Amino acid sequence: MVVSPAQAGQEPHKMLGTRRTPTRRRCAPTRSFGRWLGAWLITGAALGPLADVVLAQEEAPGTATAEDADAQDGLAGGLSVEEARRLLAEPLPDALDARYALLQRQWPAARRIEDRARQIEIARALMTLGRGRPGGEGWIRLYLITEYTWGSSGTALAACEPLMADRQLSAAARAAVALRQTYFLANGGQDRNVMLRAWSRADALAAEALKQQPGLPLTIDRLQVRSEVERLTGDGAAAVATLRQAVARSRELLRTGGESRVDADTLRQWQGWLDGSQGMLVYALVAQGRTREAADIAQDNLALWRAGQLEDGPGARWHYRAATALNASQQHEEALAAARQSEAMLAKANASAASQTRWLARQEIVRALLGLKRWVEADQAYRQFLEELGGDGVARSRAQDNRLSALLAAKAGRLDEALETAERTLRYRTRIYGQDHPQTRESAGVRAVVRLLRGDTGGAMSDYEQLFAATLDRSDGWVDLDARGFRGFVLGLAFDEFLAQAARRAIAGEALPPAVVDRALQIADRRKLGSTQRALADSTARMLAATPELRGLLDQEQSLRKAASGQYSQVAALIAEEDKLRKELAGEAFKALPKEQRKPREDALKALRQQLLAQQGAASSARETLAVQRQKLAAAYPAYADLITPATPGAAVLSARLRVGEGLLVVHALDEQTLIWLLRADAPAQFRAVPEGASALARRVKALRLRLDLSAMPAGRETPLAQALPELQSLHRELLSPLNRQGLQTLIVAGDGPLAGLPLAALVTEAPAAGRPVAWLLRQHAVVQLPSGASLQALRRAGPSAAAPKALLGFGDPAFDRSAVAPTSPGPQTSQAPKAAQTPQAKPGMSARHLLAPTPTRAAGSYDAQLGFRYADIPPLPETRAELVAIARALGADPVADLRLGPAATRSAVLTAPLADRRVLAFATHGLMPGELPGISKPALALAAEADETASPLLELDDVLTLRMNAQWVLLSACNTAAGEQGGAAMSGLVRGFFFAGARSVLATHWAVESASAAALTSAALQPADTRAGGLRRAQLQIADGQEGQGQWTHPYYWAAYALFGDPAQ
Repeated sequence: MVVSPAQAGQEPHKMLGTRRTPTRRRCAPTRSFGRWLGAWLITGAALGPLADVVLAQEEAPGTATAEDADAQDGLAGGLSVEEARRLLAEPLPDALDARYALLQRQWPAARRIEDRARQIEIARALMTLGRGRPGGEGWIRLYLITEYTWGSSGTALAACEPLMADRQLSAAARAAVALRQTYFLANGGQDRNVMLRAWSRADALAAEALKQQPGLPLTIDRLQVRSEVERLTGDGAAAVATLRQAVARSRELLRTGGESRVDADTLRQWQGWLDGSQGMLVYALVAQGRTREAADIAQDNLALWRAGQLEDGPGARWHYRAATALNASQQHEEALAAARQSEAMLAKANASAASQTRWLARQEIVRALLGLKRWVEADQAYRQFLEELGGDGVARSRAQDNRLSALLAAKAGRLDEALETAERTLRYRTRIYGQDHPQTRESAGVRAVVRLLRGDTGGAMSDYEQLFAATLDRSDGWVDLDARGFRGFVLGLAFDEFLAQAARRAIAGEALPPAVVDRALQIADRRKLGSTQRALADSTARMLAATPELRGLLDQEQSLRKAASGQYSQVAALIAEEDKLRKELAGEAFKALPKEQRKPREDALKALRQQLLAQQGAASSARETLAVQRQKLAAAYPAYADLITPATPGAAVLSARLRVGEGLLVVHALDEQTLIWLLRADAPAQFRAVPEGASALARRVKALRLRLDLSAMPAGRETPLAQALPELQSLHRELLSPLNRQGLQTLIVAGDGPLAGLPLAALVTEAPAAGRPVAWLLRQHAVVQLPSGASLQALRRAGPSAAAPKALLGFGDPAFDRSAVAPTSPGPQTSQAPKAAQTPQAKPGMSARHLLAPTPTRAAGSYDAQLGFRYADIPPLPETRAELVAIARALGADPVADLRLGPAATRSAVLTAPLADRRVLAFATHGLMPGELPGISKPALALAAEADETASPLLELDDVLTLRMNAQWVLLSACNTAAGEQGGAAMSGLVRGFFFAGARSVLATHWAVESASAAALTSAALQPADTRAGGLRRAQLQIADGQEGQGQWTHPYYWAAYALFGDPAQ
């Protein structure tokens, strides 16, 4: 019986640290089996291989093989270190059966003491001796994993081909080898095409083997490897769907075992498939940004542990998996508790400090402390973990990061140690890569932070310029410095320290050099894009599939990048060899040798240095070839380059893109300060900082939104608007009033963080006066939003386009539940009217998580399984039908021919419609932001359920990138489409996706809008005007001044919700 978090009496994400003993009585054999099963699950151990033996303990990318091969927890068969050593000391008998039996007992012993060489030796022997024996072929897979992880990856890969060609092996064994080969290639940085060819062969071998002898273990193995291929080819969503299948098949396998009463050893190994598949799914979901789903899976398994249905082994694993999901969702306190619980459980089980599993728990402790900015604790924990690794080179290479060590030492006040570490790392990278490589410049950035904290501002600025040259001055530097994992922390800390120092100096009244102001602006603008770049890159798979020429250029770029990386790896190997030989020649023992004995070694050192120089030249040449390929790609597909590797223009470039009367306002909130820039075409850049950070602003914005968004208030308990006006004026006075905005008709705002959730047009510029209208900022400026300043450059570089011939194509009132549609005779594409609602209608202000009925009542289609909720239970939006009809009539469009309503408002209708001939595209539906509902990892629009239940009804960012349009307006008249404070980054990505598809502007809403006022305002905004921004401002003022709606809509709720993204002038 599966126990949910609710059944366990615990709230999700607050269930750490207490295990409840089940009340039912257990017999001793059951308890014994449970403990053994727990030990097996966490170590991947098996006392003896069976047919289809597997150790499916795969985790995050790059850790899976180690999870399979390592005795991470020291629980191997319950052996003590002394028992393991005694067992390994036993001589191998000559009789093959006895030798085979002893080797099987020695295998867990070698893992217990983590003798890697002995593990490989034993696995190789068992692979040979196991042939022809029941279950003996299982050792082949285990040997390959062990060799690849702890021995020679080249040897492991070389062994795959002859094994696959060996017809004496079963088809299942050869398929398992082919799958391992693919997995090794996928995680070893091999050429993408080589990996895909290997996968094609492995998939075919697995299909043939399953045809001869169906078996769920091989099916699951195949699914797990397929998910890795999908992940590495950029289709993370497909990887998640594949792993869900692997989990379902694993459960099916366990049900089969329970029904057929298989032996205990087999059942234990089958349980490992479920644990491994779910573990991989957690990491895949985290990579997709679906952290809530990942955390839910972990918490469900922790509920089983608390109920006594899982032992401490898997319980420890699920604690650190939960920590991974919680850290990724910024719940660092909860993540820290979960990771520390995992660490304590592993330590109690005598897990080796050098094991992979122990590090998976410990790295989450470090990440949580970094997220909490508890620098001293993070420093102490990280140093302790490294010290406990001892001389294990593999474990140390996995955990050691000199950049992190230097920065933590600096933040902890050990500035001399930090500087020494940073300089040593910089020297080493300079030797390998040269001075101009992004890796070297990143190390200079680490030293810059240390110097800044030491008070060496001049030296820090010099180092920072090297980092800026690799990141701000060339967009492809972000490809080389992929800001994930600890690198994301390193770069983020380096940039934030620069910004914080600039803010402190400005607040103190210091006039900053223009170069510092300009660099700070570039950093802030780039930081706005950082959180969306990964989602955009991950969303291009469908678009690239339809653009083979671009896909070919990208494949060439990837191959050249890996070739250059390989060349630099050879440089590093030669440097290591040179250092070793140089130290030997500097030793007293060598100096004491006769001259004739010294000369060969001296000549060898000279030859090695010549070889090193040649290799450095080859690496530099490979780098230049890569740069040429990137230039070729950007020239051929500039829109793609703007999307994936956007430039980071400075103040001069952005000011040159502005027209007279336009101002670009860039706002960036740090922890303790907020930085503000105002650029205009006819004056120098203005810069100021205020001593109020993101948390304080977030509290103020939240309070203001509650007063502005009437839909969020209970009926009859609305807060009087007068109570909000002083705070709206205070915010304007503190942030904007000191800036010279005279003569600006349009304010283009590139803001992120808390202020992204507040419509700035509703700020108040002066104290209210009796008998006078409220002095909204809207009265001074039209307000337009952009994802970043760089977006303005991209939009205006594209230039104007000819207007499309047709007015409108709209999609609204989607039929989320097809069974609720009343059957009628075939009619126009505006569709049939819905039956009386089977589910509650959406109400203004409902958050996405409250859209679903509490008790699902309908059978789930297959897309429901992928999403994780019943799509038919989303409440309908019948009022959007009238809204779209009103807009169509205002634009002179045909409501029958130009609107797709009800069941016709499908994703497939959008994807197949000719959009390029419409000036306005309108979507009136629910907007879903990442994390609001299960399965939603990217911003999406909820459209009608498809007739094909296997098809997703969500129009996601991936789909938007494939569209081709020439729309002056894209209207997102939907709940939550401007995302508020929580989803600003996601909305930014969606807006940039529409820009890429050809839209000139996107009109979204900060909160759920009221339909009658929405129809009036939108219709008025779309009427001809000098600029789109001016048209929207005119329409908003008509509502605010009571010219529409008989004066009932003057509250900002009715007019301030609208956010115009795009070029305000075209």
